[in-house]
Amino acid sequence: MGYAVMMSPCLTCGKIIGYNPHRVPSIRVNGERQPVCLPCIGQENQRRQLVGQELLPDPHPDAYAPIQESEL
Repeated sequence: MGYAVMMSPCLTCGKIIGYNPHRVPSIRVNGERQPVCLPCIGQENQRRQLVGQELLPDPHPDAYAPIQESEL
């Protein structure tokens, strides 16, 4: 039994983050989900509120944690 962490850049700040691909907050860009790191969620929600877009949900407690490899 092993664990897995998805790694990619945050859509907003570009920093590499590790996350649970099933629970990380994300934004659709050209039909693909792009993850957003925890510090950027608040900033993104402020921007969305100003332009009348739907806010990102609060992150799940396990959004940035490893998952069981069987959950992939």
